[in-house]
Amino acid sequence: MERQREKPKEKVKVRVEEQEEKDIETLKRELQKLKELKKQREQQETSEMQQEDTASDIESRLDKIEDFLTKDMAEVGEKQYLTEAKEIENELAKLELEIAGEHGVIAKEISTYELLLNEYPWLEEKRYIFMYSIPNKKKNLRDFESWKNEWAKVLFDYARFAILHILYLRKLQTIKPFSKFDDREKALKIIAQTLVEKKQAEWLSKSKEKLRVYWKSLDNWAEEIYEWAKEISPLEPILIFEIRESDRDFKDLPEEDLIKIFKILEKSRKGKIIKLDDGQISFKIKVE
Repeated sequence: MERQREKPKEKVKVRVEEQEEKDIETLKRELQKLKELKKQREQQETSEMQQEDTASDIESRLDKIEDFLTKDMAEVGEKQYLTEAKEIENELAKLELEIAGEHGVIAKEISTYELLLNEYPWLEEKRYIFMYSIPNKKKNLRDFESWKNEWAKVLFDYARFAILHILYLRKLQTIKPFSKFDDREKALKIIAQTLVEKKQAEWLSKSKEKLRVYWKSLDNWAEEIYEWAKEISPLEPILIFEIRESDRDFKDLPEEDLIKIFKILEKSRKGKIIKLDDGQISFKIKVE
């Protein structure tokens, strides 16, 4: 090896200055975050005239971004999306500074539950309170199937918004919206099993308490890790602890998944797995 690296005793967070092009879901989350920040600024403005002029310009720019992100990607085309995604990322960064203002705004972190409400408003609508009860499967199979499929979408998006790869069902019982179920344990087991049947998740424990949710495929993660590795260490092997210390969504992937990803990259001839003397697994990318 060209350099000696030992696993640090203390975990130090490494920030990569330039992030790779973000996928559309990440951009949507950032857009929503800025909209919430904008609301907070409007509440703090003392001059109604200044607020109206500034808010109008920002609103127009946010709407323009939202119009593009909500288009059918098949209609837009991958090439156009990749071109505009970077521009959108830069525009979002500018808007964040403008919305925060010179003196800044105390930014409220948007919770995973708030993000879910944006996608599924019915979670808090009184007329849909029945959704927190499990339909009788024997008496009305159609309602039961509809119920579990709708909730499977919510659980899938919960993991995606929270950037969680592994869900613990016992913990979910204490988190909204799942804490509102009449029979939380039974409901979550049914919903989680639905994701497994859809091949969007798998059980990691025999007791069915630990669920791995694949809100992004290992092939997609492999591509992201490869591009990240090209940025930070194109000539030397990447160690797993370096992935853990990154600021990317893949930093908390289970170790067994990281090994699978290394194998995917090796199979596609994008690098080689290297086993170090101390037993650690590293990956040396092949720069194209």
